[in-house]
Amino acid sequence: MKNAIAPQKRDKSLVPLSREHHFGLLFCWKIRQGLKNGTDLELMRTYVRYFWETILKEHCEEEEWILKRVLKSDDTVRARLAEEHRLLQTIVDLIKSGSPMNKELFKVLERDLNDHIRWEERELFPYVQLMANPDELELTGKLLSHKHDPRLDTFTPEFWNVKARA
Repeated sequence: MKNAIAPQKRDKSLVPLSREHHFGLLFCWKIRQGLKNGTDLELMRTYVRYFWETILKEHCEEEEWILKRVLKSDDTVRARLAEEHRLLQTIVDLIKSGSPMNKELFKVLERDLNDHIRWEERELFPYVQLMANPDELELTGKLLSHKHDPRLDTFTPEFWNVKARA
């Protein structure tokens, strides 16, 4: 039997962001399915714009806000998070502007976002839980919960469920 990775015990302060990572991974799957199904790239561009404005942009801002509150300003993990968020935003901006409009750009977004979320879940959040003052992390979680409404992905049409017609 292979060694299974034990599920991470997530501090309750980070749970809302961790839950949203599910939406991010689902977004990546939908992009893969759309490409596989031959979905019109204009429709996929509209979906990327929608997802960025509805879920991902604010999610990234909240993560950076939390790290500013609980980690030292010179912590390299903070810098990495911010840099990866800027790179994701740049890819989204390229897709939103339609330049260049090709499948490879969607593939890069899907891969980079997937890798970023996996890094956050496996490395960043455990690191934050280890390094942050527990009282400050708890307070930050309470502040976040007051301003954090659960976000939903309600985009239609559901192109990821429909095969392209030949």
